[in-house]
Amino acid sequence: MTDAEWEQLRDSWSHLAQAGEQFARRVAKDARKFAERVEVHVEELTEDLRREWGAAEHRGAAPDVRRVVEELRGVVGSVLETVDDLVTDLFAGPDADKWSRRVCTRVTTCPACGRPVAAGAEAWIRGRGAGRELRCLDCGMPKSSAGRA
Repeated sequence: MTDAEWEQLRDSWSHLAQAGEQFARRVAKDARKFAERVEVHVEELTEDLRREWGAAEHRGAAPDVRRVVEELRGVVGSVLETVDDLVTDLFAGPDADKWSRRVCTRVTTCPACGRPVAAGAEAWIRGRGAGRELRCLDCGMPKSSAGRA
């Protein structure tokens, strides 16, 4: 390969790297905007809850407000988990269907042994979306699919 061909190849990779960097910056900017919007909504919700909590304590209805807060917490958690799954699947790459050791993004349970797997802990994971499978490090990959790692 000549020097000119190497230079052309290097320039091609350079353009690809720049495109990837621009994409990552756009995604980071959108994530920052999303987080800012969520923060505004949380502040509004906090003010509403503070006002309602005070009124509920005055009326003796605090347990009802507590139940509503727990339901809201579940809804917000589900939305954030869905966004997290979407981003995880988007960047999973072509090997997502193979078992690989990855970091869990939320608290979950190993279906093989029933033990909890903490957010931030490593586990064996494969698949995307609803088809995602997980095994804790102690259980490892299922024997029947160990060759596909």
